Amino acid sequence: MNSEYRALVAKVSASADAIGERRKADITCSAGCSSCCHAWLTVSTVEAEELVLALAALPTGEREAVRARGVSELAREALGESPARCAMLDDDGRCGVYAARPLVCRTQGHALRYPAGLIPSSAIMRTTPKGDVTWCPLNYHAREPNSEDVLDAERVNQILAVVAERHATQHALARHARHALSALAAQTDVLHDDTARGQNTAQFERDRELDD
Repeated sequence: MNSEYRALVAKVSASADAIGERRKADITCSAGCSSCCHAWLTVSTVEAEELVLALAALPTGEREAVRARGVSELAREALGESPARCAMLDDDGRCGVYAARPLVCRTQGHALRYPAGLIPSSAIMRTTPKGDVTWCPLNYHAREPNSEDVLDAERVNQILAVVAERHATQHALARHARHALSALAAQTDVLHDDTARGQNTAQFERDRELDD
């Protein structure tokens, strides 16, 4: 796994966890709450590779269930059917690859700040001099988030973009490639050719052992 991406994940997760603990009375997000998971998302290659490793590590039955959902969601998306649904979401409303979920999933539900004009007006909960703030409408009913409870989504996305580009350059990959979660789940998105994938996977596992 890419060490820069792992460091970013750790930092974002730590911030989200700290806010969740500090404001737990105002945040209803919990296992089985999947409102944010009804979407068809794409991720960069550096995030996609982590998901591929997580999917490969699943028990056979669970991996097959995810693959079947991926096939189904790819077909539904192609037909424009609704509602959208992440292929990683199981029948109990839980993420099948929770530990390896992308950054966008780690911040959902929290108060997030974006540059003015970037998010739909219907999603804006507060307008500030630094940008527009949004959060899940199920949260913060009794007391709105304070400034320290707001994550700078633009900054996170900027750092992720740099990490993704460095990773792509290092491994001679397409710099701005995006990978649909449904396609990764369905095993129809081959990130690299077999030789490169085997070499990269081996390197990721060596990196994981060193980091652990």
